[in-house]
Amino acid sequence: MKKIFLLALFAATLAHAAAPKPAAETKPDPGPAPTAAETKAIEELSKLGVEARPIAANINWRSASVRFAGTNADPKIYTLLKDVPSLQELDLAGLALTDAQLASIARLANLRVLHLEKTPTTDAMLTHVKGLKNLAYLNLYGTPITDAGLAQLKGLSSLKSLYVFETTVTDAGIAALKSSLPNLYIEKGWTAEDIARLNAKPPPDTKAMEAEIAAAQKKLDGLNAELTKLKEALEKQTKDTPEFTAAEKKVKDKTTEITKATTALDAAKAKLVAAKSAVVEAEIAAAQKKLDGLTGELTKLKEALEKQKKETPEFTAAEKSVKDKTAEITKATTTLDEAKAKLKK
Repeated sequence: MKKIFLLALFAATLAHAAAPKPAAETKPDPGPAPTAAETKAIEELSKLGVEARPIAANINWRSASVRFAGTNADPKIYTLLKDVPSLQELDLAGLALTDAQLASIARLANLRVLHLEKTPTTDAMLTHVKGLKNLAYLNLYGTPITDAGLAQLKGLSSLKSLYVFETTVTDAGIAALKSSLPNLYIEKGWTAEDIARLNAKPPPDTKAMEAEIAAAQKKLDGLNAELTKLKEALEKQTKDTPEFTAAEKKVKDKTTEITKATTALDAAKAKLVAAKSAVVEAEIAAAQKKLDGLTGELTKLKEALEKQKKETPEFTAAEKSVKDKTAEITKATTTLDEAKAKLKK
């Protein structure tokens, strides 16, 4: 019996030794330790109201938002940002960016998230972005970019999310970019092409869009409430403890959710604005078409008038036709101007 027991124990030991060992848990890359120059730049940025904070405890990678520094942020901020190579997330939304200021971030090779929405970023200015090979998220909502600007992004192989609603990019431009980056998700919202197609269709169901906005707003409000509670829980934890790290990660994850939810809400609002504008766009197109037709008719009437001899019944009749057509054009121009004014409201 003892012999059998020893044999069984030996077999079990061999089986345990042969069993595959679980893979060691992969630790996040802490990033490079800040240099003296970077530390100084971070301190100077803080004095200007821009906090370059670590994205998590015991992590050197940082996140910074300049949007709260005001539309015309201090130019020194951009000079200092280029000296913070540990930046992975940068928010420049709503700022009156210049080409030189955007050029200052071209050296931030570790940048993964970049917000440029509602800035005057042009196709030419995107030259400073196309070298950010680690960029995974780029928001260009409400910028004056075109298809030419999109073409400059085809080398960003790490790019996973791109937002271009309320720009003039076309479906063709998007398709061209996706041919180079097939795994890229592009949110384009409503483009000029979409609005043109709507001209031949009944007005879209704006009630459904308003419901979508309400749902997106409700979700965002809920996430903000959750974030408040998570921050309160974080404040109760002692720093440099597992509980603090876990609580800080929850805050970061919830903040990421809020960023996505905010983007979704902005996209829904943009769709509604575009949908309501589509009706006016159709009115403008019709008014412009009528005006163009009247202008063509006037050209022909003037040519006919020039062929008539003055002080003849034919000349008088042709002259009256020109006068009447000119009056029609004046009315048509007024109608077109009124339609355009509606769009600006």
